[in-house]
Amino acid sequence: MTGVLPGGNARAAPDDDKGPDPELRPLLDAWRRDGRDLIRAQRAEFDALLAAIEPEMQRRRHARAASLAQVAANHAVVWHPGIFASGALDDLLGRLGAAALPMPFKRGERRAGPLEILHVVTQVSAIGGHVRMLWHWIGEDGGNRHSLAMTRQTAPLPGPLVKAVQAAGGTVSHVNRTPGGLLPWARNLQALLAKADLVVLHVHNQDIIPFLALGGMAERPPVLLVNHADHVFWLGAGLVDCVLSTRQSGHRLCADRRGFPPERNLVLPLCLEPPPPAVPRAQAKRHLGLPEDSVVILTLARSVKYRSLGGQSFADALVPVLKGDRRRHLVAVGPKGSVDWSAAMAQVPGQITVLPETTETEQFFAAADVFVDSFPFSSITSMLEAGLHGLPVVTRYPFGPGCEIMGGDSVGLDDNLVWTNSLRDFRGAVLRLVSDPDYRLRLGRRTRAHIEATNMGPDWRRNLAAVYDAAFRLPPRRSGPPGAERPQMTDLDLFMPFVFGTVLARPGEAARLALARELGLKTMPNLQRLALCAAMALRGELRFRKGWSAWRNLVPEWLTVRLRISSSGGAQPGC
Repeated sequence: MTGVLPGGNARAAPDDDKGPDPELRPLLDAWRRDGRDLIRAQRAEFDALLAAIEPEMQRRRHARAASLAQVAANHAVVWHPGIFASGALDDLLGRLGAAALPMPFKRGERRAGPLEILHVVTQVSAIGGHVRMLWHWIGEDGGNRHSLAMTRQTAPLPGPLVKAVQAAGGTVSHVNRTPGGLLPWARNLQALLAKADLVVLHVHNQDIIPFLALGGMAERPPVLLVNHADHVFWLGAGLVDCVLSTRQSGHRLCADRRGFPPERNLVLPLCLEPPPPAVPRAQAKRHLGLPEDSVVILTLARSVKYRSLGGQSFADALVPVLKGDRRRHLVAVGPKGSVDWSAAMAQVPGQITVLPETTETEQFFAAADVFVDSFPFSSITSMLEAGLHGLPVVTRYPFGPGCEIMGGDSVGLDDNLVWTNSLRDFRGAVLRLVSDPDYRLRLGRRTRAHIEATNMGPDWRRNLAAVYDAAFRLPPRRSGPPGAERPQMTDLDLFMPFVFGTVLARPGEAARLALARELGLKTMPNLQRLALCAAMALRGELRFRKGWSAWRNLVPEWLTVRLRISSSGGAQPGC
């Protein structure tokens, strides 16, 4: 059944008594069969990478140990090892930071007045909910001073983020612009951490730099971790004071699989801003070249979120809905260039439009009548932004109980999200919305009202104040194993590699290890980088850069950053 209950109410949770979508059961059964061996192999590889770190630490070859830890973290994030956190890796990072970067600095009493808040971020681009959450947070929390520390940024920052920091009286620092690698950059970050009253980590799941820095500090400010990529393995479960989840499924996973106690496992809604004044829908449709009487089904997300499953594309699922009326149009913003929807487009000529990723999304929301979530990788921020534009939102969840983190839910959206368990019900839910303008208008209005009351303004600021209070009230957390280290074989674990991983190419052990190493090449010490890059090139293991372009792997990241700054005409504004 769909998430729509009698009377038109929507429910944002799958039915507990409903199994996986019957149409996907053969595919899911194959994942269960193949996933067991895959998880065992990937966990064994991860354990071997971990085992290589300790001997380097004992030899006091700390830079080499850090680079090996980075490779292990890369592997765990890209190739699911059956766990969502590793107490063993967190412990190694903490001890390595203490050995290589001891910082005996003692903190004084926190002064009265505005807080000095440091947001630590790995890397951002102009597209994505991650970066918008960040600058909206800074803008909403006007009573405090917010600064930004970028650990691995290699391109200019988005203008709205820089402006938000400037307006908050803060500074922007790039720790990876100085010569060296992981340890020198962690030392740079320590100097910034020591000046902060509160630290908020928005870092990528595999970024070890913040945890090396924190491990070396005798005293540190309270540390919050934003759980923005809650569906895969991440670092720091034993090294941060509180985790902030923006949806209930991520919140539950932190308790069940990352071992966070209730008082440290917090929920903070995504921070949004009101959309600009609405453009009349008919005018927006004309601007996009669509008929004024068209009914527009919009989907909008990064291209990676539209993977085909079982030979069926995202567009294939909606062809029966589109065939029912020539006025119905599917507009997909994001996947152009990465998907082949030609078969679906041939069945409904002129009714499917596929566009590339863009930051200019307002015109599409204004023209839309119904919003459909990306699949199989949900796009939470896009759903919330659609709801803020008064659109009813439909998401598809065919994976069955226990896999809720693979679906689309979010605080503020949950009460009105149309959650469907099967392809049949998904099509039925979309068909009802495109066929009944009064129903979609009522549901869209309710969706918008609930998001406005939860994800912005006074209510959001009260939630944020409660988070700050918890951070200062709780004692520092120096350790805490994240739960069982033994890999689990639940449906969630067995499905993970096929939905979120890169397993479709069926790489073997050598290819998996090569990818994890290549992702860490540019941060390695010079001799280690040169030797490993040469060996990988000779074995044909380089994936991102091949042939003559492989020489770019020899350039250390700090030099790449400096060259890009120079070619862009100078330093990042506000830095």
